[in-house]
Parts: sequence; C-alpha cells; structure tokens
Amino acid sequence: MAGATGATGGGRKRRVRAGAAGAVLAVVATAALVGFLAGAVFGGEGGVSVLSGLLVAGSFILAAVVGALIWWRWASRRATKVGLSAGRYVRVARQIQRGEVPDDPAELPAAIEIAGRARRALDVQQRRLVWWLMGGAAFLMVTSAAIHVATREYLRAFQYLALSGIFLINPLTMRRQRRRLDAVEQALSRRTSVTGTGSPGGAEPEGRTYPSGK
Repeated sequence: MAGATGATGGGRKRRVRAGAAGAVLAVVATAALVGFLAGAVFGGEGGVSVLSGLLVAGSFILAAVVGALIWWRWASRRATKVGLSAGRYVRVARQIQRGEVPDDPAELPAAIEIAGRARRALDVQQRRLVWWLMGGAAFLMVTSAAIHVATREYLRAFQYLALSGIFLINPLTMRRQRRRLDAVEQALSRRTSVTGTGSPGGAEPEGRTYPSGK
C-alpha cells in the first residue's frame, strides 16, 4: 500500500516537472518564432532577410532563457512561502490562468495568493493611462501603415497594420482574463468558506476581498 502511494506520488511529481518544462519550452519556441519573423520581415530592406531573422531569433531565445531562469527562481521563493514545490506552484498558476481552481486543499493558499496578484495586475492594466498609451500606439501604427500605402510600400504597411492589431486586440484579451479571474475568485470564496482555508498567515491577499458569491 505504501509502495503504491509512493509510486503515485512519484508519478505526480514527474508530471508536474514535465508540465513546467513544457511551459518553458513553449515560451522559448514562441520567442524563437516571433524573433525570426520580426527580424526577417523588419530587418530586410525592401524584402525578407533570413539572416536578420536568425540573429533576432537568437537574441529572443537568449532573453527568453534568462527570463525563464529569473522567473523560476522567483516562483521557487513564492512556492516556499505557501509550502509547495516550484513545479506545483507553477501548475496552480497555470490553472488560475485557465479559470480553474485546484482540487487539493493544500494548494488553496497558493491559488488565493496567485489570484490576488493577478487581480492587482489586471487592475493596473485597466487604468485609463494604459488605455491611452495602447490607443496612441495603435493610432501611430495605423498612421504609419497609411503612409506606406501612399508610397506603395505594401509589405511595410502590412507590418504596421499587424502591429496595430496587437494593441487593438489587447482589450478583448483582458476581458477574457477578467471573466476567468472572476470565476476563480467566486470558486475560491466558496471553497474557503467551506474548508476555512485562507491565504498564508490567515489574511486575504493585499488589496483584494473575495466576493461572497451572492
């Protein structure tokens, strides 16, 4: 019986590590693809430059690896505060991003801490100054695209239109994040009211009080 429990725990740890490694690899692969496309399209004079794309992709990969290492150390420190391994903490964070709440009661303090931090970050992104900055950037990109259309530089015009789309689609992304976070907070409120589980130290995350669900 103990052997079966140990085997189950070991398999769970391997799955957590594999999930964390997969997330890091996905970030690095995305950085490589974005870097190559950006370098190839924007680095060429009047055309596509494969060499420029490879150079920019290499710099993006290096930045992604360094960023992933720094982020992993930060996640490890946060995980220690809530009594989890770094892998489990990362898995809980991914669940919160998907709008899910972990089933394991031992992971609830981490879920509460992550949800509170996500709410504060979302509140910052929704400030009026941020919206003005995104709108101004999108306007500049559209204006640049119009200028390049007038000079018949259609490839450059398409590039600037694509960049403007990134700024314009951001509000839709934040709306989806807000809906998922609302669902997570309501689920956490119900779970903590039943189990009596709070955030580490017995206090709610700073700057956030969970709704009663009424």
